[in-house]
Amino acid sequence: MWNPIRAVLGSKSPRGIKIIALSLMLVLASALPIMLFSLLAPNDDAPIILGWLFAAGAVLAHVGFLVGILLILRDMYFTKK
Repeated sequence: MWNPIRAVLGSKSPRGIKIIALSLMLVLASALPIMLFSLLAPNDDAPIILGWLFAAGAVLAHVGFLVGILLILRDMYFTKK
């Protein structure tokens, strides 16, 4: 079975790109429950915990994106080759 996390970690991409890809997976995984609930539920009242789960995942993913960008910039401009 294909594991996307193992595929990202095993790729030959720079560390920053890997962190950005993992952050994108995190935000998708945290948004999936509230998207499925809003698609399948008969009413529009989503539980608060799903909103908090999405918010926490989005915050962590944005932090991961920032760290990934900073690693890419450091690798491109500040490391000696």
